[in-house]
Amino acid sequence: MTRRASSPIGDPAIAGATHVGVVRRVNQDAFGRFDDPGRGEILLAVADGLGGHRGGEVASRMAIDSLCDVFGSGAEPAAVRLTRAIEEANRRIHEEARVDYTLEGMGTTLVCLLVARDGESHVAHVGDSRLYRLREGRVEALTEDHSLVATLVREGVLRPEEARTDPRRNQILRALGVRKEVEIDVAPVETLPGDAFLLCSDGLHGLIEDFEIRNVALEYAEVEIAVERLIEAANRAGGTDNVTCMLARFPEAPPVPPWRANAQRMLASLRSWLPARRPS
Repeated sequence: MTRRASSPIGDPAIAGATHVGVVRRVNQDAFGRFDDPGRGEILLAVADGLGGHRGGEVASRMAIDSLCDVFGSGAEPAAVRLTRAIEEANRRIHEEARVDYTLEGMGTTLVCLLVARDGESHVAHVGDSRLYRLREGRVEALTEDHSLVATLVREGVLRPEEARTDPRRNQILRALGVRKEVEIDVAPVETLPGDAFLLCSDGLHGLIEDFEIRNVALEYAEVEIAVERLIEAANRAGGTDNVTCMLARFPEAPPVPPWRANAQRMLASLRSWLPARRPS
């Protein structure tokens, strides 16, 4: 899909929450936020751990902590720093699993939104945690799942409605920490006044349809309440997995002050009375 450069925007209202769900006993999801006022950047991230026993819980938390440790360092462009931070998270998780046999095979999905107030924002992801953009009453997924069923849907082998109940829907093709190297999708994201962005684990999008996500996210003005209601909707739909959401909503464009509007009208009126210039 085509993505254009971002426009300068105001500070977003941000809220996040996670819930163990109705069925699971351990919450293997994690989320985090990193603010860099000097650069005018905010980094949001959601991770969904994979692995038995305590492995998934450890991997997701390590991913979030590593991002916060690494992202703010260096002078490279934002996309380069974001990629480097995720690669370092992958290295740390992989190394921890190598030295602690109880964590063998652990990994985590990850989706990040880097908000640059005066520059280009970016999305980065590995796995099937998603980023949605809500704009003018519409919802759009800005990530493509790195999963077996998502690949089969893109290839036309499965219909989307079949993928939701396919027994292979939990088979992830990419995850942090599973291998020494990881392939990361990074892309610029357009951000405009009034936009909202939702990061979530598959405990949300795997249980409720995108249009339901849109309806709930847009129904409540307060981002904290919207996040709570999204989690409640997932649990009402079965709550078969941990569910995590982060919602960032940008303010609408500020109205033009009356004095400026009047000045603009006066200037336009004067221009209409000025004689046209003759070519010299």
